[in-house]
Amino acid sequence: MTTVVLMISYDLNRYDRPSSYQAVHEVIKKSAVSFKRPLYSQRFVETEGSVQTWSDLVASVVDQDDCWFVVRVTSPYQGWLPADVWEWLAPRV
Repeated sequence: MTTVVLMISYDLNRYDRPSSYQAVHEVIKKSAVSFKRPLYSQRFVETEGSVQTWSDLVASVVDQDDCWFVVRVTSPYQGWLPADVWEWLAPRV
């Protein structure tokens, strides 16, 4: 099994919609090999799926006026995140 790490970021109508954010979380939970939440509306997903596949998955549970971005995470990368996120990310990228 060859997996990659994708970063999924989303902004759902620019205001808090708990049920919509929960729907995105559920599709990630169901479809990813594993995942981490580094920021409120961002997930790293370990997957065999493509960027297009994941964009389609997010599109299936959000509204047309919502925004999202899916990109493959590759090295080098840099940032300031909790230690558990770095520990999860490092062996996967």
